[in-house]
Amino acid sequence: MAEVTLGDYAGYIFTEMVRAREAADAYSRALADRYNQDEVLRHFPVPRFRTPKVDITVPVLISGARFSRTVRFVEPEQDFVDALAQWAEAVRTEVEHSQGGLPRRRLRTGGGEELSEVRRLAADLHAELVANPDPSHPEAVVVTWWRQIFRAALAGARLLTYYLETDESNRLLARTTAEVLDHVRRRTVVSHTEIESLLVDPETVVVADGSTDSTVFVVRAEMLEEGFLLREVQEEDGTVSRIVEFD
Repeated sequence: MAEVTLGDYAGYIFTEMVRAREAADAYSRALADRYNQDEVLRHFPVPRFRTPKVDITVPVLISGARFSRTVRFVEPEQDFVDALAQWAEAVRTEVEHSQGGLPRRRLRTGGGEELSEVRRLAADLHAELVANPDPSHPEAVVVTWWRQIFRAALAGARLLTYYLETDESNRLLARTTAEVLDHVRRRTVVSHTEIESLLVDPETVVVADGSTDSTVFVVRAEMLEEGFLLREVQEEDGTVSRIVEFD
């Protein structure tokens, strides 16, 4: 299916009408030169094509549209920081259990350096998600920052070395990264949508065979010609020069 924008399609039709007028004027000019060189014809007005009014009716079949969408990450910073702090706590707890020990001080209730670092990094991640020029694709941002938060949570509890030695394939990191990424995507929404342009199929057979009265609309345009004809020019000395007269 051939598709062009409605603006390009209508603009091309109007441009072709102007070109048609240009061709007619060029022919009239050539004809005027021939009339001027003929002893008899020079007394006749030169035929000239005029278009005081032209009506154009074009059936249009809309085949699609181009949309412009504004996508934003909308979760409030405090809610996001709290959610990631809980994730970081869950990571630490899981590693502690795999070590065979009892869970240590909780991140959500503790006031130590590990909690401050996790929350600081989570706030930085939130700021970058909000400023992301392509919020529909937060993957790179989340992967980079969650890795730092993940390591900060374990380093603060002195579990990072143990984790790196026992989970060489980083399964826990990969799983929690996917969970955080899913969380971010669910809170990234389309906040505004507008149509950039309508797409039409300019092929006549498609409009005729693939449409009904309810699927086709008609563009009606009226072209008006305005202006004046210059017939005589009077010089400063009073001499009048006659311009070739057009019919």
